[in-house]
Amino acid sequence: MDHGDSDKPSGGPVGDRPATWEDIMQLPDSLGAEIVGGKIHYRAMTRARHGSTVRELGSSLPRNGSTRAPLGWWIVNDVDVSLGSGIYVKPDLTGWRKEALPELPDDWPVPIRPDWVCEVLSPTTAAYDRGAKASAYAQAGVPWYWIVDPVERTVEVLELVSGRWTICGVYTDGAQLAMPPFDDTLIEVSGLFLPLKGEQ
Repeated sequence: MDHGDSDKPSGGPVGDRPATWEDIMQLPDSLGAEIVGGKIHYRAMTRARHGSTVRELGSSLPRNGSTRAPLGWWIVNDVDVSLGSGIYVKPDLTGWRKEALPELPDDWPVPIRPDWVCEVLSPTTAAYDRGAKASAYAQAGVPWYWIVDPVERTVEVLELVSGRWTICGVYTDGAQLAMPPFDDTLIEVSGLFLPLKGEQ
């Protein structure tokens, strides 16, 4: 199944009430369920292109290997996060600044708003990631949101300004630069994606 594909339809209601974390706990882990807008959305197995991009981006970011270091970032992939107001998400990549979060909690879901989130688009999730999920991140006050498109080979950097997403830049093949909030880390955009046909 592609990322976001499932034998259950996304956005399904739970009777006549909003979905809760207890509903998610009754589902198989493989569905990667989220709750946005009171509805359950399913994220299932990933394809190679998606998984490769998540891995390459995660390894390009400034993770600090020492858990005792006071500065840097906690960067994790596919972790459940509570954004409050009944919103539960599982971003492809999630980051917290260490100066604000000295220790990464082991709570499930993590009850602390991220400083940065990233979604790698798939055909079945693009509208959700750009629509309802983007709105949920804004509602929760997440400062930075990256949308990475492995088909178009782009990284879109969004900053939350006065409660609305503002596009800071859209970067594609050939770009090698520091993208906020990781201002001290050069990222080669081409290196995030599988080679094009004919490339070695």
